[in-house]
Amino acid sequence: MRTILILTLSIIFSLQINAQENFKKCLTTPIVEKELISNPDYSKGRKYSISQNTAWIKANNSSKETINIPVVVHIIHKSTYTQIGQGNNISNEQIADALRILNEDYSKTNPEFPNPPRNTFVNYAGTANMKFCLATIDPNGNPTNGITRTPTTKNSFDADTESNDMKQNSTSGIDAWDPSKYLNIWVCNLTNSGGGGMTLGYAYLPGLPSWNAWKDGLVIDFQYFGTIDGASSNSDGRTATHEIGHYLGLNHTFSESNWPNYTCLDAQGNAQCCDRDEGNVDDTPATDGIYWGSVNSSTNNNTCNDMQYPNTFTTDVLDMDENFMAYSTNSWMFTIDQVNVMNATLNGYRSSLKNSTVSMNCTGSISTQINNFQLENLHIYPNPTIGKLNITSANKINSLSLTNIIGKQILFTENFTANTIDLSSFENGVYFINITTDKGTHIEKIILTK
Repeated sequence: MRTILILTLSIIFSLQINAQENFKKCLTTPIVEKELISNPDYSKGRKYSISQNTAWIKANNSSKETINIPVVVHIIHKSTYTQIGQGNNISNEQIADALRILNEDYSKTNPEFPNPPRNTFVNYAGTANMKFCLATIDPNGNPTNGITRTPTTKNSFDADTESNDMKQNSTSGIDAWDPSKYLNIWVCNLTNSGGGGMTLGYAYLPGLPSWNAWKDGLVIDFQYFGTIDGASSNSDGRTATHEIGHYLGLNHTFSESNWPNYTCLDAQGNAQCCDRDEGNVDDTPATDGIYWGSVNSSTNNNTCNDMQYPNTFTTDVLDMDENFMAYSTNSWMFTIDQVNVMNATLNGYRSSLKNSTVSMNCTGSISTQINNFQLENLHIYPNPTIGKLNITSANKINSLSLTNIIGKQILFTENFTANTIDLSSFENGVYFINITTDKGTHIEKIILTK
């Protein structure tokens, strides 16, 4: 009886301590586990995606060229916030800031390098060579700046009970753009009715069957997308970095054995605490539980003996708390094996995204105006063209760029003063011209047929 009492008190004390931590910072683990249990097709899809990745990695494949990924950001905001930049109808500048951080992290040009706060794992840091670019054409073939804004009467979305509601028109959100061609990011106000902390974001791991692929993409609380304007003072802007890691096949670097009701299950339903890499990531140390603090040269957590798990290490090493897939307050790296998994996913389960024909804006700036009616006294003709394209504008053209159908920039000039550009050296097809003046930005589809 005494033993039971002590055990009960111990559990209560443990839960009181755990309740102080934000277990729901990333909701990927519970939503994936729930989907695996309720959806046998997802369980099959996860296993298939992992086996595809394993085969690609074992074939010593590697992706050296930068992969451009078309992004659409769906802002779901309270209907009373009619002005952009008001409340959770976040500003274009905040969106641009979020994408800047994302692209720095995925090119290893983030400010922590080349001299991070500690160099324990600096030789394991990988470069993903991915760039996330706003789409410039929507699913209907119309010009877009890659941002949608949807007013709703809802104050927030409950991540515990409404985790997919923002992804559909019918539940006060907006339907996904074709998830095989676009990376959908829904930005909204998230709450949690079940306690245990606040959800900053989440994403499904690869493997959703086609009939519910509408769930695919990222959901991020508006206060943790970027670091400026409406972002929280606690935001490092890396929630998107973390969630895209999940979207491209990465698990957390730690086992959530201290998460209430968590069972340490892997994709096959096997208990696997400490090592949660599913066989394709051997250069992240085995880690049990979550570290919430900052990482610096004196951080020395070591929660599992690495000699008891398959990995690349020849000795027991510290936990890799600086990894983007950890929960530390500061993180700055993916490992080489993690990069391989993400590239394998883009060459396997998400290969259609890598090969998307969607036109993109990779400049880092956001177009505020996207058609002829908004940018007055600008004329581009003839269209279609057999080669020469005439351009007249009442306003000075600060920059002019041309991209092909897959988003590759093939022409760029600043302070454009000529009246024509010659496209005759390019192949027939569809191109997109992007013209920026002090009055705004204009994007137009150009058809070349010689």
